[in-house]
Amino acid sequence: MANSDASQWQVRGWQGVVVTVPGEWDIAAISGDREQGYMRIDDADSMPRVEIKWQKSTGFVDIKGVVDKYLSDLGRKRKRDEPEIEVDRDCPVVSKRRMRHKRDLNCFAWRGQVHGFGAGWYCEECRRVMVVQVLTEPDEDGLELAGRIIGDLQDHPSDDWLTWSTYGLHMQAPERFELADQKLMAGLIELRFADSGEEIVGVRWGMANVALKDASLRRWAEQAIPQYHKGVRLSWEDAEFRGYPAVEVSGHFSNPLRHLQSFAMHVAGKPYPEVVKGWVWLCEDENRIYYAGVLVDEDHLELAEQVAMRIACPDAQPGGADEEEPIR
Repeated sequence: MANSDASQWQVRGWQGVVVTVPGEWDIAAISGDREQGYMRIDDADSMPRVEIKWQKSTGFVDIKGVVDKYLSDLGRKRKRDEPEIEVDRDCPVVSKRRMRHKRDLNCFAWRGQVHGFGAGWYCEECRRVMVVQVLTEPDEDGLELAGRIIGDLQDHPSDDWLTWSTYGLHMQAPERFELADQKLMAGLIELRFADSGEEIVGVRWGMANVALKDASLRRWAEQAIPQYHKGVRLSWEDAEFRGYPAVEVSGHFSNPLRHLQSFAMHVAGKPYPEVVKGWVWLCEDENRIYYAGVLVDEDHLELAEQVAMRIACPDAQPGGADEEEPIR
């Protein structure tokens, strides 16, 4: 059953959507981008628990029609040996007062082998059509659980930073950066972002005691980090970061042509990504290694520390759980 202890709940975030769920639930499936996407969150037993769909729309949206189609699709996906689902389109999953900034709130519930409680709406601020449902076991208080999850869901950030949070890596990146690549697997969570040639990298490794068994943190970093900054001449310095043993990483492109390009771009008054800055640090209590690094124009170098400080470390700041299975 779902853990109702608020202290055990955790944030999961992807593409500007942030939801708070029981700590043992995590992202199991993702697709799309900020314009149109899907996220599914499963519990520790691989039971789907939360499904979220979003799509940007600038014209009129018939939210009731969107929800009706969503429910119709659920019915078609039902297996032959499963009972017909009973739909309630008037279930008060979440109040209009709580969702007062959302237009055309449409709540629903359905019952089959499991129970579903959800809502659809249109956010005029981020221009997203949202459909969210929470799945529960028959013996759970599904209405209360869904109301809490959906009522607290954020469909866009409150500032210029997007939260990305799954499997023990909780970080933020400026909204102007788009997700460029990802690795989500046991022992390694890696997110890369890009905008106009500038790059952000956030990485979390598990089993730090194994990785560092025969090497210092600095020696390990010298082997692990260059793959994220190819073509850059990197330098390393032992340091302390946020109270942790750390290695400070810095560098510039080694290709002379890059220096000429940088000079030309700056003469033209345009930024040019040319400087690498970051930190590798060891969280011994949670047995993890983190890296936050950027490739940016010299005038944006402060971004490195801003990103690194926004990565949560559980023993120092709010954070995630222990080792997990790969995302499917």
